Amino acid sequence: MPYDPYFPYFRHPLDPRYNPYVIQRRGPVKRIKVRRAGDPRPPSTPSAEDNPDKMTETQSQSQQPISSDAIEQQQAIDWQEQYARLQADLENTKKRIEKRYAQRHEDLRARMILDLLPLADHLEAALAHSQEDASSEGLRQGVELTLKAFLDTLSRYGVQVIDPVGEEFNPEFHEAVGVIDDPETPSGHVAKVLQRGYTLDGRIIRPARVLVAK
Repeated sequence: MPYDPYFPYFRHPLDPRYNPYVIQRRGPVKRIKVRRAGDPRPPSTPSAEDNPDKMTETQSQSQQPISSDAIEQQQAIDWQEQYARLQADLENTKKRIEKRYAQRHEDLRARMILDLLPLADHLEAALAHSQEDASSEGLRQGVELTLKAFLDTLSRYGVQVIDPVGEEFNPEFHEAVGVIDDPETPSGHVAKVLQRGYTLDGRIIRPARVLVAK
């Protein structure tokens, strides 16, 4: 027995060092449920030994070989499903490419028309300048015919002119440059067009620059 400074003055009756009949517990206590006489029996799982016929039938079904016709039929179904998925993916890819190509084509058309619009602006400026000079009547008629032919050519490709004099101001098609006093034009309407706008197939490519009446 090891040296104890409190020995023999204090001995605890449950101390295993001094009482050999006290068993020192080690580890967790495992609780065991004891079934009493009146408690119902727990449901038992039927084992293979209780039903040997069913076990034999299950083993025979699991060990039964699969015929080659069934394998080929399943493979055919798998190939059909895979073909349907690939066909759907191909159609979706085709639609995306066509939509992207159409959008790119429209963007190129709009860019080309925008590059040609300054020519119409120059012809309109020359026409306005020729109207101030009475001696240049022949020049004015030539510029007017050239401008008309140019606008007719653009109209065949879906280009329409926006000339909103006297119309109500619409920020979707008009760009307000300033505000002026015009007694002949109602308030909030376009009094003067500084630069005409254009649309391509109903889509605006350049708004009209206007002066709005107060």
